[in-house]
Amino acid sequence: MTKTQKKVLAAVLIGVLVYFFMPASMGLTPLGVKLLSVFIPTVIIWLIVGGSGWSALLSVTMIVMLGVYDGNLAYQMQWGTSLVAMVIPFFMLASVLEESGAIEYIVKWIISRKIVHGRPTLFTILFTVSLLVVNVFVHPFVVLVLYFKLLRQIAADIGESTDSTFYRSHGMLIGWISQFCDGTLIWLRPWILSMVAIVAAYGFENFTITAFLRISIIYLLTATFILFLIVKLWIRPDVSKLKDFDDEAMRRSLKEKPLSRNAKIALTGMAAVMLCYLLSSFSVLGSVATYLGALPVAAPITLAVTLLCIISVDGKPVINMSKAALNVPWETVLFLGGIMFYASIFGGEQYGITVMLQNLLTPLVSSIPTAAAMLIALVAASIFTNLASNSVSVIVVAASFIPALLNIPGADKAQILAFGACIILTCATAICTRSACGVMGLLYAKDGIEWSGTQKYSITICVIMVAFCAVILIPLGKALLAGCI
Repeated sequence: MTKTQKKVLAAVLIGVLVYFFMPASMGLTPLGVKLLSVFIPTVIIWLIVGGSGWSALLSVTMIVMLGVYDGNLAYQMQWGTSLVAMVIPFFMLASVLEESGAIEYIVKWIISRKIVHGRPTLFTILFTVSLLVVNVFVHPFVVLVLYFKLLRQIAADIGESTDSTFYRSHGMLIGWISQFCDGTLIWLRPWILSMVAIVAAYGFENFTITAFLRISIIYLLTATFILFLIVKLWIRPDVSKLKDFDDEAMRRSLKEKPLSRNAKIALTGMAAVMLCYLLSSFSVLGSVATYLGALPVAAPITLAVTLLCIISVDGKPVINMSKAALNVPWETVLFLGGIMFYASIFGGEQYGITVMLQNLLTPLVSSIPTAAAMLIALVAASIFTNLASNSVSVIVVAASFIPALLNIPGADKAQILAFGACIILTCATAICTRSACGVMGLLYAKDGIEWSGTQKYSITICVIMVAFCAVILIPLGKALLAGCI
């Protein structure tokens, strides 16, 4: 028996113990016990084995077989949510952008401006800006592969090794900013959609990804600025060889090999999709914003991909559906589908799980100041997310603290919602270990940078951002999210 099989068996045994011996008390119903007997081992598997397609499929199937939820609705919720419908065409379009060279062209164009010549700090600034821009368009996995290929090329051109402080510090920028973006930017971000749905399920129906952006963009810019300061003032990499960076040669190569028609059309399609999401947040546009806001998130991206399957260049479609489908990470699709399923049903009155958590934690939470309780939760979230799955961290911390805080007499719902948003942001700052998230698994690898020596910087950022959430972002978010209550 393999190690993975032993871990799965141990998780299943825990589920059996929950099923037969967990009492239906403190508000928990018998149906809730059955739900937890599947949910708890599922979370354990996600923690010790990893988020996977088979575990999500098995989990939902066991829910159905135990009679916890209607079978037809269960599979409809796992496969038929707007999130799943959005993820599939998104990866198809992103793969075309990568293969066409569009993303690489954008990066090289930004970092090769004439003003960077002989100005190492300005090079790093534009390098950082390009990361923020490119992460808007594509998945962070793609960003890491593309940027490290480019970083190795630049390092070789200026005579730097992959062990140099120049390479390692810019590698940190690549990995950490990409992860910051994945937890804050709302456009075509399946993880954000699923996590916002989890928080919204606690009675915040008006909490949308657009509302989340009001504070997530502040978090992203702050985290990026702090990381930049750490690189420049603490790490202080040797960038003296950047004087040999031939920006003119890079500009010349871009002129010699301009964007292909495929790349231009794909970029136009992605830009149109993002414009639809952006315009939906501007209420001054009246009926246009109302219409776009009412559309499911899957509609614009699906329409764009469909049109690009029809539009041809040199007799071939911009997107070949069969080829593009091979680039869809189906494991991720199924995993997100499982998360969305549990986010939809976990707070159901028929299970009593929320009531049980309120009864268990309210005495503890109410015995200390609310701000202190939120700080404790964010510290726990930061530790948990850097040791295990960021998705599971959001689920566990939100379920442990939000119901209890809501149960306190006179609870400020706007403050609690801002706290819920900060849980997502804190859990997205999963940068300290290889197991923190998939992006870190790629960063701290052979084609990335060595994990050793990065911990003191990553832990410092996590501590600063937890304090920033507790002291500034929750009070500020209370005002920014008041309209969602």
